[in-house]
Amino acid sequence: MTDSSQTPTDAEPPEKLLADAYDLVSGLWSGRLLHTAVMLGIVDTLDETPTAAGTLADELELDPDATYRLLRTLAHYGVLTEDDDRRFALTPVGEVFEADHPQSMRAYLRCLHSPEWVSAMFHLPDIVKDGGPDGFTREFDVDIFEYADANPDFAETFNDFMTAETRRQTEGILAALAENIAGLSQLCAVGGGHGYLLSRLLAAHDHLDGTVLERPSVVDASADHWAPKLGVEDRCAYVAGDMFESVPTADGYLLKWILHDWSDAECVDILSTIHEAAPADGRLFVVEAIVPGPDQPGFAKRLDMTMLVQMGGRERTEAEYRSLFEQAGWELVDRKETDGEMSVLEAVKA
Repeated sequence: MTDSSQTPTDAEPPEKLLADAYDLVSGLWSGRLLHTAVMLGIVDTLDETPTAAGTLADELELDPDATYRLLRTLAHYGVLTEDDDRRFALTPVGEVFEADHPQSMRAYLRCLHSPEWVSAMFHLPDIVKDGGPDGFTREFDVDIFEYADANPDFAETFNDFMTAETRRQTEGILAALAENIAGLSQLCAVGGGHGYLLSRLLAAHDHLDGTVLERPSVVDASADHWAPKLGVEDRCAYVAGDMFESVPTADGYLLKWILHDWSDAECVDILSTIHEAAPADGRLFVVEAIVPGPDQPGFAKRLDMTMLVQMGGRERTEAEYRSLFEQAGWELVDRKETDGEMSVLEAVKA
């Protein structure tokens, strides 16, 4: 972790601010402190104008001493500045956690430090000792998706996090898909969430129509749908369903961060369901983080622990994805890198 005691300046490039913000989210104590500051309204109340700790505590009805000590520690991490009069102001890194920041990291913070997410992590020793089930199932007796369906507050937190991740990765994915989807007419995003990625694709390709297949609870949350927000609602349908049972007919299928949620057998089931619905010239686009070779660091290796604990899924090598495709009747024909973290795997009917 970088030395966050150094106060960032406005001269720092955006990518440096985001990297510093992500380091803070990833840290145990820094993440918990930030989560507290966000949930109690501290981040949204402060700005670049110095505010006395006591004034802030009075306004938010907080304990003055504990509030000052929290603010002082956040200043240590570079989120705030403190002057000689115990007045605090947000730094550029701190502003990244405001709700209306154009590159806000708040969704990451709220999900990765939610009580549900954190409690599942405590089961890692038993998972490593015994194998499955995942930590979420051990803690709540249902998997993360069933829990989200029954708990709207967590569902909102989780879906906001997934949308934030997609938005961060979208430009690279759009570039990687640009040539591949030029000849398609109908693209189905299987497990497409609120439709952000698909809507961006439709906005970039006027010839294309799209369908988002999702769980009923996600489809019913129409206020969160991205198609009307991006002006493509006339070409984007939201369909409630189960990807293990059936998917809408399309000549192209997009699965972003879907297969890594599931076991090998479940992945083959999903891919087989799509294979059955796809026409003879149907194409499949799978967006995942690919595990690199031995002793090579990679985002996928770190993400694999999240999958082990939270979903019972896994990250895979290219060879492992190729095998899953073949078992379901697909042939891997292309791989494009997006931004160093994600890859787009293209497959055709074998």
